[in-house]
Amino acid sequence: MIEFENGFKIYFAGDTCVFGDMQLIGRIYEPHVAVLPIGDWFTMGPREAAVALELLGVERCVPSHYGTFPLLTGTPAKLRELAPGVEILEPQPGETVEL
Repeated sequence: MIEFENGFKIYFAGDTCVFGDMQLIGRIYEPHVAVLPIGDWFTMGPREAAVALELLGVERCVPSHYGTFPLLTGTPAKLRELAPGVEILEPQPGETVEL
């Protein structure tokens, strides 16, 4: 969890898969945005990330750890399909997004 001075909170999952305690993280820390891996090989894929978003209770997500080489097949488009109602941001290399 990263909390800024203005109270804005980001949950950064790093290299992990979905786990039940994400529900506790969501309940206790109430993140506004989650950064979740979606590559579907060394980490969770879109299916698990969609469940993680549900457990965390966030409405915005920045996918990570995908698309850098062919083995990583998860895509932001698939996550959007599996997590309706959640804004899935898809920044391109070098692009800046405001959270």
